[in-house]
Amino acid sequence: MNQLKMPIKRHILIANKLLAVMSGLNRQTKRDDRYYYEKHALGLAENFIQIKWTSSLIKLVIAYVSKCNSQGIISLISEQELAQTIHCSVRTIQNNNKLLEASGILTWDRLWGEYIQVSLCDYLENFLDLHKKEQATQVVTTAEKEDSHKLQLVRDEFFETELEAYSSKSGYTSISDEVIYLLLAVDNINVLRLALRALFTYEKDVNVKKETEALLSYSEVKHVLPRYIGYKSAIKKMAAKLNAIFKVEVFEKEACIKTFIEEKATKQSVLEKVKDGFILSFHLVGSRDSKTQKILEKFQAEHLFTQFEKRFQSFGQYSMKKETIYSLAYEFGLSILEKTLSSIMHDLQTLMHSDVPAFHDLIRYLEENLAAYIRKIANGYYQAKITA
Repeated sequence: MNQLKMPIKRHILIANKLLAVMSGLNRQTKRDDRYYYEKHALGLAENFIQIKWTSSLIKLVIAYVSKCNSQGIISLISEQELAQTIHCSVRTIQNNNKLLEASGILTWDRLWGEYIQVSLCDYLENFLDLHKKEQATQVVTTAEKEDSHKLQLVRDEFFETELEAYSSKSGYTSISDEVIYLLLAVDNINVLRLALRALFTYEKDVNVKKETEALLSYSEVKHVLPRYIGYKSAIKKMAAKLNAIFKVEVFEKEACIKTFIEEKATKQSVLEKVKDGFILSFHLVGSRDSKTQKILEKFQAEHLFTQFEKRFQSFGQYSMKKETIYSLAYEFGLSILEKTLSSIMHDLQTLMHSDVPAFHDLIRYLEENLAAYIRKIANGYYQAKITA
């Protein structure tokens, strides 16, 4: 019998630096005769580095990030439900919460029984890597200046006025709820680490650098995994267990040369990886690819609001920026938006026949505050969904 899934957000945003530290920081510090330390390059706080990231700790943090609101707060969550979701005991949940609180990563309070409230400390900075510009400009690197796509994905979730106030050092990854559920089901901690490192690399290579695939060389993989498991046959077995999340391909020896030098127009950075003679290739396909899904949702959301506008014109007029439409779609999902817009039309039709003054008051309010009204109604449906 399948266990019920804990309801989570549809697109989960996780800072790349958090994915990196939970996967295991790369011990290969010398590259091209230069020294590179991920903890400095990604701007990781010491409290995140000092923790020994066990499987249950990693999955607990992922679950919290997947459940919290835009302020990093979970107003109500069951320890029992958490334990079932990440496949551990309630006692482990309680011990991990105490550890994370002592490390300054979160705070929590018991409401009653098994229900607790959780608040992620400095959510924007620690879990999304977003900083107020007056604070972030002090740590901008040369690589950051050269990266013209650094904050592109932020536009998907934040209004332009909000975007202007933030900067980022390493950015964040948008992960679909389907992938999150699959991550939470991974039993082996090293397979989980490899998955997080692949997601981190996919964001960097595919979404930012516009490569066709995310590539991890043998050196990159073995230097983030524990030394006892850093041999090729073990890595291949772990990669095979990620086929539910990615389309994974393994290239060894002659296949590396033939594929990446003879068949593909590779960049110098890829040629460096080919020298290892062992490369893992990762693709996110279909609904696993959160960014692609968001692009589709843009068109679907526009169509949904175009249909609403045609119906609403018989009552009044409204204007809404496309960015606002996209934000509502990403936050609540198309099904909830469709339900919300249908509810508004139903209320208008009902009031038109039963309470004319209230009907005109609502029309005037919607003409001036439609986005806020939609957000209020949609949030009610959304909260009911994720707390069900």
